[in-house]
Amino acid sequence: MKGLVTQESGNMVKVHIIRQEACGHCKACFSGHIEQDMDIEAKNLCDAEVGDWVELELQDNAFLKAILISYGIPMIGFFIGLFFGYFVVSPLVSLPESLISFTLGIVGVLISFAWIKSQNSRWENGKYLPLAVRLTSEGYGQ
Repeated sequence: MKGLVTQESGNMVKVHIIRQEACGHCKACFSGHIEQDMDIEAKNLCDAEVGDWVELELQDNAFLKAILISYGIPMIGFFIGLFFGYFVVSPLVSLPESLISFTLGIVGVLISFAWIKSQNSRWENGKYLPLAVRLTSEGYGQ
């Protein structure tokens, strides 16, 4: 994917890209809230300056790790809450065990989201950012 560098700040650049028709409407970029144009931050690996056109890439393994963090950890929290509610808390109270286990499963998800949010600064060190890998010719395209 190509984009135009609009700002430069240290080892980061802001790149203006236009979503192509080939992208379809999967809404992976900014959850589909932006119709055509978008500005994204990328690591500047090619010494690009304002006005340069760059090619952007995503690290595949970082994307998979982000998916595992986003979905795997909350799922584990849900199951821990379910089992804890069913086997530990249910015998101690007179409420239905399915209600208790489900409620504690949701609490497990909320706790895992809070933990992920607390670790966000640790994970924002650039591993999950797009990379401006090389200077390219003018024009948008894939």
